[in-house]
Amino acid sequence: MSNNATELPEPPFEPALVEEMLRQLDKTVRAHQLYMHNNPTYLKSLENLRATFAPIWEHTDSLPLQVSDSQLTWMGRVVREEPEKASDSLPWTLYKDGVREITLAPGFEGQELEWLLDIIPRVRKAQDHEDDLLTLLWEQEFSFLTYRYVDVSGDPALPLDQTATAGRWPVGPGEVVENPIEAIEDAKEEAQEGEGKPGQGSSAMQESPKASGLVRMEDFDSTLYFLEAGEIEYLRREAEREYQMDLRHGVLNALFDIFELQPDPLVRREVAQDIEALTLHLLAGRQFGIVAFLLREVEVVLERARDLPPEIRQSFARLPDRLSEPSALSQLIEAMDEAATLPAAADLEGLFERLRPAALGTVFHWLGQLRNAQLRPLLERAADRLAQSNTAELVRLIVSDDPVVALEAVKRSAALKTPAAVPPLGKALVEGARDLRVAAVTALVEIGTAGALQALERALDDTDRDVRLGAIRALTAKAYRPALARVTTMLKSKDLKELDRTERVSVFELYGTLCGDAGVPYLDELLNPKSGLFSRKEDPDVRACAALALGRVGTPKAQASLQKAAAEKDVIVRTAVNRALKVGGP
Repeated sequence: MSNNATELPEPPFEPALVEEMLRQLDKTVRAHQLYMHNNPTYLKSLENLRATFAPIWEHTDSLPLQVSDSQLTWMGRVVREEPEKASDSLPWTLYKDGVREITLAPGFEGQELEWLLDIIPRVRKAQDHEDDLLTLLWEQEFSFLTYRYVDVSGDPALPLDQTATAGRWPVGPGEVVENPIEAIEDAKEEAQEGEGKPGQGSSAMQESPKASGLVRMEDFDSTLYFLEAGEIEYLRREAEREYQMDLRHGVLNALFDIFELQPDPLVRREVAQDIEALTLHLLAGRQFGIVAFLLREVEVVLERARDLPPEIRQSFARLPDRLSEPSALSQLIEAMDEAATLPAAADLEGLFERLRPAALGTVFHWLGQLRNAQLRPLLERAADRLAQSNTAELVRLIVSDDPVVALEAVKRSAALKTPAAVPPLGKALVEGARDLRVAAVTALVEIGTAGALQALERALDDTDRDVRLGAIRALTAKAYRPALARVTTMLKSKDLKELDRTERVSVFELYGTLCGDAGVPYLDELLNPKSGLFSRKEDPDVRACAALALGRVGTPKAQASLQKAAAEKDVIVRTAVNRALKVGGP
């Protein structure tokens, strides 16, 4: 058997080391943009970044990273992924200017790291007429950083794949320009020398004088404030990009960076208070995607920052709890239910994933009265997740005073087949409203344990026909023999005649399923009464039910009883006998 050709080679060390380095690089770039370079927060972030290189250089002397528009990969493994092609995406910043691979070597974490931290923000804010990434990288003459790039200018004279090293700029096959800036200036001077000379591309004709008093649009083309079509389009794109930028992500990132990099308890306490206030503000403004992002970052901080004071840890841990409180969550769901349009489904999913077990009752309550068809599947998934991971809360809600909540809890316990739900379901069968009792029967059938069937047996005496019928059919399907005594009592009760035909047939079929040959004499007496002047002949409907019960018994003794009635004149009885013979036959 041949090896898989696409199997990735085993890396010399864990990719997590590279992932951590790139994550810290992203944080340090943000700190570089936010703070002065002598600011303690920036210096601490830079120190943390440099520390991430040490474990990498223990295993290798070269770190090549392949670049795509949304990913950085190392040895075929994704070590940084940012799906959005935004200006703050590191993969996109490199990719859009043509960089396809960047290789780091030991020593890069020194001065050259600070050069790169200067370059990345400049490229992100650069306008069309300013230097691109490749120019800025070339100017610094890196020794421990090399890169491979492709030409993205569309100039067919340039090769599509080139590798840049310190101080050299490849521009064509076999040609290297030592200083591209000087080369560009020389080209401009040569072009200017040829202007205005006949025979060298300029026009020798004299312009005709303009008529006085006339104004032409051409006169304004070269004025200071006239914009070309390309310039107008550029301004439009930049204005649109500016309006689409969500500054709240940046603010939250800055707060979390300060929190992680500043161990001072006073600073962290103040940041924690700001984050808590922002959470409430964003919820009030229905910024659900930002709240989901905030809560995810809080979880990351709680996991990484092991030395947090207890009061700060509790403050952060309370944020999802506050969201899950009945009053807050009810207002939130009500606002979404009444909204004409909902936020992105991914944002709501992210928010609902942070709900705590205490939210389950509120979610159940709203599922029973939602009007927004788009919101329902999202809330359904949230209910499923909470119910699956919090069985104790689910069981508790079965006996809730809120009938809507109790009914939803019963339905979920049926879907999850939760054995722990059997005792409260048995209680619901006795004390619950009619709809709750019907749902409880279904749930007990789905659970199917001995305890569930025992609880179902009590439903045979229920006052509601649907509850009784559901229990009868379930016990028939499960062939629950302990119920035989209760079923025999039902069969011989005077109340049997008060039942409708469907329920009466179901009772007889349950009896036939459970009784075996011991019940054949009684059924035979009903089906084949003794002839005589004073003999009592049973109602044809009861005789037909007895025949169906004998078919359920299915033994030779039961078959013999049915054969005696095969020539019955009553069409109802004869039809039931023929049907029973087919059911119980070989």
